[in-house]
Amino acid sequence: MDLAAAKRLKVLEKENADLEKMLTESVEIRMGRCTMNADFEAMMEQSIARCTTLSPTEARHFLEHGWAVVKGAVSKQIAADIVACAWRELEERGIMKDDPETWKQEPYIRTGCPPNINIMASRGDKEAAAQMLEIRTRYGLPPESPRLQEVAPRALGAQLDCVGGWDRVSDPEQIKLPDSLAVNLCSDDSNLGEDGWRSTRAPGWHKDGWQYRHFLDSPQQGLLLGYFYSDILPGSGGTQICVDSIGVVARLLAQHPEGIHPDSVQSYIQPHMIKECTEFEELTGEAGDLAIMHPYMVHRVAGNPSGRPRFAQFPSIKLSQPMQLGRDDPSEYSLSELVVLKELGYLERFDFATEEDYVTYPREDITPPPSRTEEEQLAISVELYEEQQRMALTEPEWTQEMWTKRELPEMSK
Repeated sequence: MDLAAAKRLKVLEKENADLEKMLTESVEIRMGRCTMNADFEAMMEQSIARCTTLSPTEARHFLEHGWAVVKGAVSKQIAADIVACAWRELEERGIMKDDPETWKQEPYIRTGCPPNINIMASRGDKEAAAQMLEIRTRYGLPPESPRLQEVAPRALGAQLDCVGGWDRVSDPEQIKLPDSLAVNLCSDDSNLGEDGWRSTRAPGWHKDGWQYRHFLDSPQQGLLLGYFYSDILPGSGGTQICVDSIGVVARLLAQHPEGIHPDSVQSYIQPHMIKECTEFEELTGEAGDLAIMHPYMVHRVAGNPSGRPRFAQFPSIKLSQPMQLGRDDPSEYSLSELVVLKELGYLERFDFATEEDYVTYPREDITPPPSRTEEEQLAISVELYEEQQRMALTEPEWTQEMWTKRELPEMSK
């Protein structure tokens, strides 16, 4: 080979290497597998610096893992008072604090005012308001749940840090400390097999959101929260999470600017999402701690064989507008938005929806199944049929495996 040919071969080899690198990077971006870069690191540091409540360590942990436990977000005295009210109600129901045998009557039970009564009362229903007041008075709770900014400002501040500030939350001054509890007395997780709960085969894994269409930027759930009112040790009925589910959910929703119906998410899509997860954690903490999770986090209730009742509550907060994943000023990204961009491949922006998409597919609530009329359910059945046909084109492998084939409802043919 002469010198000119050798030089030409070397140039071709470099060009091929560059092309291979470019193609690899393109695939990695699509699959969310790019590595950290200096620009994204700078964006993270800017968002961390804007936090006023979270420490840099807590903020970075949220960015890297999609969750964080904020220590001492609620005073231990407030937590103890709320638990005392819950025990008053439980003992009225025959579940005695000093008799674990009675716990087996209802291993997992909710105390306080039922959610539907709270919702109706908030909408001005006088009968519901009177019922709510009677329940709260009977068990020693104040007439209304206290506002978070008055009794637990650290809890509120941590949430605001994650979503980008006061103006990005819907009615932040009205966010209240939840005092109707989810009590895990002794729920059973003993039949999970060799892998235990750290397995996609464990029952109960889910992504929240029955009441809205799921978009990459859905505002209905800005954060998932876990208020701990009792000490929660490992194996004591805490919340278990799929840490890498955030990336699975983000990449799925990124392919669907039209959104995905909640009935689809909660039924045949969830098995696929969970099947791709490999990283599992158990949230633990002390009374008064607050667990903050990204809204894409898939999670489940743990069994509680410990003999220590778990008192907690798991609300969410609503954003004032959809998440913004294409901000012109990168320093304005919230921690929660950066988590999405990180999982999509450390992107500086992702303009996944057009202005026309926002008009065609509004970010609106959907009536959950128990409250739907017959007409609403029929319309939703047609919508789900059409959605299945579209998604079969983008997720053919698992759609064939997971879905029970729907037929178009008779009345709509």
